[in-house]
Amino acid sequence: MKPIPTISEINSSISSDLRSRLNLGIDYLKKTYEALSLVLSAQYHLVYLYLRDIQDNVFPDTASTSDQGGTLERQGAIYMNRGLFPASIGTFKVSVIGVAGSVLRENLTFKSNEDALNQGQVYILDTAYTLTGSTNIIEVRSTGAGVEFNLNVGDNLTITEPVIGVNKTVTVTEVLDQPKAGETIELYRQAILNAIQLEPRGGSKSDYRQWCTDAQGVRLVYPYVQDVNTGNISLFVEATIIDSTDAKGTPSSAILNEVRDVIEQDPDVTKPINERGRRPIQANLIVQAITLVPITITITGLNDNSQAVKDLIQANIKDYLYDVRPFISGADLRRNKNDILYSGQVQSVVTDSLINGNFFNTLTLLVNGNQVVSYEFTLGNIPYLLTLNFV
Repeated sequence: MKPIPTISEINSSISSDLRSRLNLGIDYLKKTYEALSLVLSAQYHLVYLYLRDIQDNVFPDTASTSDQGGTLERQGAIYMNRGLFPASIGTFKVSVIGVAGSVLRENLTFKSNEDALNQGQVYILDTAYTLTGSTNIIEVRSTGAGVEFNLNVGDNLTITEPVIGVNKTVTVTEVLDQPKAGETIELYRQAILNAIQLEPRGGSKSDYRQWCTDAQGVRLVYPYVQDVNTGNISLFVEATIIDSTDAKGTPSSAILNEVRDVIEQDPDVTKPINERGRRPIQANLIVQAITLVPITITITGLNDNSQAVKDLIQANIKDYLYDVRPFISGADLRRNKNDILYSGQVQSVVTDSLINGNFFNTLTLLVNGNQVVSYEFTLGNIPYLLTLNFV
């Protein structure tokens, strides 16, 4: 793409052209045309910028979002028939202990205790409930959206006002709908690119990859046909970091259930019901979480081993490992293949993190506790940094 000329460059070009064509000398006319040239060059520069913005928004890989005047969401609606997933609220079943006949009023609120996954968050009972026995199960929802409202089974909440005949502490017994973070711009952009690059093929690997973009909280899925049982489809699911249960990509049961749902049926309710089926009738779907493979890296002889340097190295290694993933032939483009972890590549990542002549002596790479030079990740196995040692 051609670079946009600066205002000074445009002005120089216009001024030179005016002087040449009008044979201007050093007089007031020259000054007048120089002023005109400067004004025009500024305006033309704006036109260049505007045209660049239009050009960037023709395709989704460079398009900006609608709040910046871009077309990314419009292209998402065209190719995927959806916009960005917003942050979602959570709903939970909780057990309440009290005297039969006691009443929990509508809009009664509960606050998560200090030992809960997310303390101090508020939840609400939408419908009044009358206790029928000593222990009852009610359904509450979060008052806000996002992962900061998530709870674990066994977490305790406290009723925020006195209720006659009811124990003030209630306990989560089931997560009905896991609250999830809003979809990131880059994840949405990649989903659009996948919709363009991976054509529908009636139940191929690329179809499973594309269908799962309708499940919120999913980063990638890895579909495989089992060697022994050819009718069985093993689908390994990787969650986004923020929506995972361990901040490493392990999906919750709620996300796995949502993946099953969107593969069975298109969530687009505007389509006729007979056009929403997805899973091929002969396919037996087995949805499961990815398997985390621990990576241990030992760096010896780091000259400048300040904490800032160590933190930068660790961050860059984590970013590198986040892109090393199983290659799915038929769902991934060959040019994007990045399924082998190389010791030499890790060394390059560390070297690129060093400045001002800093250096190290050796680097040792362990995968699952075994020292390797290279390691290929297949099926649902993905790497995560267990330990980074500096000696």
